[in-house]
Amino acid sequence: MKTDLRWRGTYPTYAVAAAASLALSLGGAWAVTIPNPDAALYLRSAELIQAGRWGEALQVYGWPTYSALIAALMRVSGCGALAAALALNAVFAVVTTLAFIGLVQRLADADRTVVACAALVILLQPQLTQLRTTIVRDNGYLAFFVLSLYWVAADLAAPRRCAKLAIACSILAAGLFRIEGFFLAVWIPAFYVTRQPGGWRRPPVLAAALAVVLLAMPGVMLWSGGALGQWLAGQGALGGPVHHWRDLLDSIQWRVGRLKSEVLFPYGGGNAWSAYVGMAIGIVVINVARAMSVPLALLTPFAFVPKRLVPRQVAAFVLWFGSGQLLVLFVFTFVNMLLDKRYAVGLALLFDIPLAFLLAGMVRALRSGSPASTLSSRVLPVLVGAVFVAVFAFALPRPSKLEYLRQAGLWVGQEVGPGDRVITNDSRIAYYSGRPYGDSMRMWTYGFHPAPSPAELDGFDYLVLQARDPAELPALIQALPGKQVVRTFEGKDGGQVIVYHREHAAR
Repeated sequence: MKTDLRWRGTYPTYAVAAAASLALSLGGAWAVTIPNPDAALYLRSAELIQAGRWGEALQVYGWPTYSALIAALMRVSGCGALAAALALNAVFAVVTTLAFIGLVQRLADADRTVVACAALVILLQPQLTQLRTTIVRDNGYLAFFVLSLYWVAADLAAPRRCAKLAIACSILAAGLFRIEGFFLAVWIPAFYVTRQPGGWRRPPVLAAALAVVLLAMPGVMLWSGGALGQWLAGQGALGGPVHHWRDLLDSIQWRVGRLKSEVLFPYGGGNAWSAYVGMAIGIVVINVARAMSVPLALLTPFAFVPKRLVPRQVAAFVLWFGSGQLLVLFVFTFVNMLLDKRYAVGLALLFDIPLAFLLAGMVRALRSGSPASTLSSRVLPVLVGAVFVAVFAFALPRPSKLEYLRQAGLWVGQEVGPGDRVITNDSRIAYYSGRPYGDSMRMWTYGFHPAPSPAELDGFDYLVLQARDPAELPALIQALPGKQVVRTFEGKDGGQVIVYHREHAAR
């Protein structure tokens, strides 16, 4: 009965956290009227699914769960794709928030101070704040990732079959959003093995770790490029994913060759592979720090030293699942190299658990009123609180200044003939144009990949390119003959969209 009363005493924390989460999502949706670049794929795919054109939708983006849910909400509510996506993100953010608080409550044995600090930490989590208005499937993945861990903690406290079934369902849901979710199907059972006497020395633990690595490889193969979706849509053979995997291997080989010939030649060429691995490790470390935000990443170790504020079993939980996330993150970085920091948010959420214990320890020191250490009991909590608020404020969405991208897209849709071919370096322009993606509307983002040759660009009639200055465009574009500026769209962020028309484009 005492335990029940302790749990009931935390119910107001859940209610306030849910309301605050919805308020943050609503404020972000008001501020951001132009979505992130990836949204062009999810929103167009959702519109096609809502229209019943599943085959075309899977060609646009081959991992359909997120877009299908957006489409379902569009059908039920009658709202547009962007509004439906933002509403769905708000629901996922509430699930993530409440599941995180519940996870910490299970690990802290319903300690009210730790639970309140957990609510504060998750609501002020900078990357989660940014993801509220970002149209990416990470929102669904993170919700069910944290929910999976919550059910693990609940099952550890009171083993039940229904809890294990909930774990399986949460893993399945997380994997339907991002392939990393399925890795939990190996990592969670391995965690149960480690909790048994002599579990660390048992072969299944090593076998589970090896299985994660082996599963990561085909996972990346299907996760990147939509090869699975194209096969499901009947647009490719079952061997399509295999060919895609070979393309990924060729891409890795190309990067290593570029390191050898352009960076390490002539004296360090033999270190090309070790340099590539070192770069992958460095990118992982930087992305983890960025996902947590650097000030909060620096604060986390203080939950472990010099005075342990995190119980040993909680530390083991965080470190076990954190190591699994780190392994998967390295594999993905090794294959794709330039991953965004949002791929490390799952790991950041795990290490936000010790932050909740750290804040609780500071709150207790502040309450005690002990004059033994004025710095630790008075000044330090204020400084840490200021860091949290400052990082959160920096992450809050600002009113969008990207209306010119919408204007450029609408112009393309209205003024460019249906037989003309268009290439753009901003997918949002492609989305607002309303033109089908493919030969008539090609999206091209240049980066750490081989650039297309002039011959590949020769068949395009219009180039609609976002840049701050024409001189910033790649030399390939600047040197392209037969192009004329026919329209520019100026943005309040200092950028512009330049529309080139090629009079003598090859057909």
